Amino acid sequence: MFIQIMIVTMTLITTASSQQNLSSLRDHNPFPYNLDIKVIPTTSGNTDVTICCHGYGHNNQIVDVVKSFNVIPGTLIGFNFPDYTITPAVDHTKAAYGTIKEILPLLYILKRCIHDLQLTKINLYGFSAGGGAIINALAALHNNRFDTELKEIDITNDVKKEIMTALEHGIIILDCPLKSWNEIYKTTIPAREFKILATVATKNSMNPLEALSSLSGLTLNILLHFQKPDQILGNRDDTLFIERLKKANTGLTKVVIGFDGGHNSMHRTLWNAYRKL
Repeated sequence: MFIQIMIVTMTLITTASSQQNLSSLRDHNPFPYNLDIKVIPTTSGNTDVTICCHGYGHNNQIVDVVKSFNVIPGTLIGFNFPDYTITPAVDHTKAAYGTIKEILPLLYILKRCIHDLQLTKINLYGFSAGGGAIINALAALHNNRFDTELKEIDITNDVKKEIMTALEHGIIILDCPLKSWNEIYKTTIPAREFKILATVATKNSMNPLEALSSLSGLTLNILLHFQKPDQILGNRDDTLFIERLKKANTGLTKVVIGFDGGHNSMHRTLWNAYRKL
């Protein structure tokens, strides 16, 4: 009984210390906009940490949405991408989408958690454009194309390896991920702003569908979910995305197709599959 009490006590102490360390993420960061990192501490003693990546037009409140599902255990972290709460009225030629600037904040938070705070395991959740950003971030970590930009936020080759190792120990949830801006513009929303983003992302080879080819040899645990029909992103490239991801990832790639009401519905099929992992 004494040993059990000691184990529980040490677990609580370790968890409390971890929560205090994670709160330091809110301190100074190198970005010229409101990154606004939000940390929702665990209430169960679970030491898992999941970084939540929001979609187009949303913001760090994605972490509150994920928390409301009451499915992912442990601590949840949310933040703003550079173009958070973007609207059609904004000049999309100045947007960070489709450039390295889009994913640097996510890479920075990964570096802070894993290299600076010494977490050895971390999970990612990405919804819509947030899922696409995760793919592009993985590509940046797996090759040397953006090493100059990464070094500006203190991500060296050794740090890249540390981050990838921690990600291999966790799980990555891609919830209706953006596959390409071209798919949106050509199949669902033929608006000028998406044509601009499609042009920029294609020029920079940062459509996630294209980036998958540079992930060859990764060993990750990935839960991929698509809705049918997806009235926002479309379903034209679902099969190709699945094929390329499975080819690139030598780890677990679990694919779940849901019919729960579309892109912005409650994705019960995904969360039921997550509970079974």
